[in-house]
Amino acid sequence: MPRRPTEATVLEVWEGGLDSTPADRALLIASTATAPHGEQDVADLPLSAVNALLLDLRCGVFGDALPCTTDCPACGDSLDVTVAAEELRPAEAIGRAGAAVAVPATATWTTGGFTLTYRALTGRDVRAVDPTAPGARRALLRRCLLSVSPPVDDLPDDVLDALAPRLAELDPGADTVLTLDCPQCGHRWEAALDLADHVWTDVSAHARGILHDVHALARAYGWSEAEVLSVSPARRRFYLEVTSG
Repeated sequence: MPRRPTEATVLEVWEGGLDSTPADRALLIASTATAPHGEQDVADLPLSAVNALLLDLRCGVFGDALPCTTDCPACGDSLDVTVAAEELRPAEAIGRAGAAVAVPATATWTTGGFTLTYRALTGRDVRAVDPTAPGARRALLRRCLLSVSPPVDDLPDDVLDALAPRLAELDPGADTVLTLDCPQCGHRWEAALDLADHVWTDVSAHARGILHDVHALARAYGWSEAEVLSVSPARRRFYLEVTSG
């Protein structure tokens, strides 16, 4: 079952993520959501499972409605969209607790004269590759290769490129993509949603709100941070209202 993080945990995640890379930050947030895979490192989960943990935390703390803003690539009009978290889960996983698998799936495929055995990408793969470095996409693809027959030192680029869509099929839910329609010009397109960044924005805003409460009540009553966090949010709101009146 999803585990709702405490306010103290939210603050720890926020503080730990401030100077982290986006990949490290995503794994840090996912590790607080739940523990359905025992002692397995979250970094070793397939990306769909990492995303499932992020969605669990998002729903448990902030609700299942994700507000998003983007621009239409055709006419440039700004579009506000609210996405339900369940829309971002693979269809076969909806309604089944713990549907995200702990072990990356594997498959074998023959193309361009090569037989490739490969696995789904994991959080550790994404963390290991600098997304801004030249050739980052192909570096990720190489990491998912388990074997190549006949053996070669380096696969041709066209073979690696052909492998990319196979990874999406192997691990549904690894990519969070929205299909959008522009109400102004009617253009339809697909837009990628950076789920980890979206959840981090929520975590950051929530943590700053908690720290604002701590600051205000510490000044008013001399309470420590731990004492403020021990007061329920409802009672805390009352104290904040009377101190500001």
